[in-house]
Amino acid sequence: MFRCPGQDQRFWKPGDVFEVQCAQCGTSVEFFKDEPKLKCRNCGSIVVNPKINLGCAQWCLYADQCLGVSPAKSRPEISKDRS
Repeated sequence: MFRCPGQDQRFWKPGDVFEVQCAQCGTSVEFFKDEPKLKCRNCGSIVVNPKINLGCAQWCLYADQCLGVSPAKSRPEISKDRS
């Protein structure tokens, strides 16, 4: 099975896992670089990943398998909304 280097954690750098504070309650939410949004475990608010970059979906032939979007139709702003 093909595994995208951008999604393969063996190629990640230390900054690819980071914490963001929930805007509603201030609780730390831990993100992996490829997670577009998460639910805060404390208050249930949706916290958006400020560092998300799925621009590869615009050109990658495997975007549909990897991200669930078609490369011909994908746009980063659409990819950010996936759950």
